[in-house]
Amino acid sequence: MVKRAALWSIALAGVSVGLTAPREAGAVRLWEETRSGWSPPGGLAPGGLSLAAMFNGSVASPDLRPPDFVPPLAAGGHVGASRFPEGVAERWLDLGFYAQPQFIVQTGYNLDSTSNFSLPPGVSLQRTRVVIHGQAHPLLQMRVEFNMSNNLDLLDAYALVPVRRWLQVQIGQFRVPFSRQELTSSTRFQFTDRSLWSGGANSSGVRFIPSFDQGLMVWGWLGPRDLVEYYAGVFNGKGSNSAFNLDGFFLYAGRVAVNPLGRPRALQEGAINISQAATLAIGLNAASQIRQVGLVTLPGQTTPTPNRITVNSVGADVFFAARGASLYGEVYFRDTQETDTTAAPSTQSLGWLLQAGYFLPVPALRNHLEVVARAQSFDPSNCYTVSAGAECGQRLPGSQSREVYRDFMFARAYTFGLNWYQLGHGFKAQAQYTINTEHRDATNDRRPGSGVVTNDLFTLLLTGSF
Repeated sequence: MVKRAALWSIALAGVSVGLTAPREAGAVRLWEETRSGWSPPGGLAPGGLSLAAMFNGSVASPDLRPPDFVPPLAAGGHVGASRFPEGVAERWLDLGFYAQPQFIVQTGYNLDSTSNFSLPPGVSLQRTRVVIHGQAHPLLQMRVEFNMSNNLDLLDAYALVPVRRWLQVQIGQFRVPFSRQELTSSTRFQFTDRSLWSGGANSSGVRFIPSFDQGLMVWGWLGPRDLVEYYAGVFNGKGSNSAFNLDGFFLYAGRVAVNPLGRPRALQEGAINISQAATLAIGLNAASQIRQVGLVTLPGQTTPTPNRITVNSVGADVFFAARGASLYGEVYFRDTQETDTTAAPSTQSLGWLLQAGYFLPVPALRNHLEVVARAQSFDPSNCYTVSAGAECGQRLPGSQSREVYRDFMFARAYTFGLNWYQLGHGFKAQAQYTINTEHRDATNDRRPGSGVVTNDLFTLLLTGSF
């Protein structure tokens, strides 16, 4: 009875500390085995994992507390961390999970309308993810990640061969290395969703940058304290869970990031779990793809020719954090050229964002309460003004679908909010309001940009992970 009472006292004390003081949550390492011949100090078992170690021994997920010696991977990092020194665990198996329930209210939703580009108010599961990550050999890791919010959706499914720190080979399905906004895990967002061009805040819900795809990538870190990160890959360009590359063309993408002040603590937004010393990361992105969509007979010709869409994208981003303050900016540009210019004129897309956060320096709130603000703008096609030229001609009413509607939907958004972090990015609550103005084909004559709609959004998001 005494022992049981003592255990209950320890448990209650742990809960009390968790509610009053900032700390970082642990991750789950299901099993690990050390290299042959390693003798653990203090009688620690070389294999397996005790119940206490499962809840207290793991260092933590990079979503919560990234180990200093394992910088995050742009294509998916470690889930758990070893109890042993670096390089000792030769084989291991990790399990991760996170869920993001949210409540939203969007002012543009009209209950009486038959066509809405806004979401109705309500509660939903924004993301529900399960991650399994293991190492069978020092030269072979495997990672699988599922999303289970609406239906079972396979996201990550790849093999990684870490030949050297500067040369790592990855094959399978994973994120295309383009844009810090896309590569940052959704658990480490400073805001409730990604940028306008990532499909996060525009009401079309359409992504303009590549996300999960199947391909081959090499990447690594170069220089002292990981001064440079590089990623270069070739992908099918068909998106996730597509069995084959049907047209024979590929998506080529690459990213280079420079860390002039030394290795960044995490690929994240905000200054949570970052030391008071300054952190600076500068990234450059590029991607190019050709897609073939049927045949087209051009004016003056009698023989059909392949209809090809050429998409070239570039981008740049900067992240800075110091003393509880953070600043992040990104710019994105895409040029789209299509053989059938009559049906789909060439367009250029331009987007930018600037966001900042600051942790209030009050002792009771330090590392807990963050004030955030973001401004962003996205012009999908230069076709949002009434006086648009010939390349932005009128579209038939049938083109007013979600997929095509984005061609004329210029948007600008300003977001303000408060974030509360209890276990770093592992357990947090975010309350934010977005003033979102969209230029649409709102009148009956279908003129580009003939209407301006205010589509504000209030979001309350809770993130919980282990």
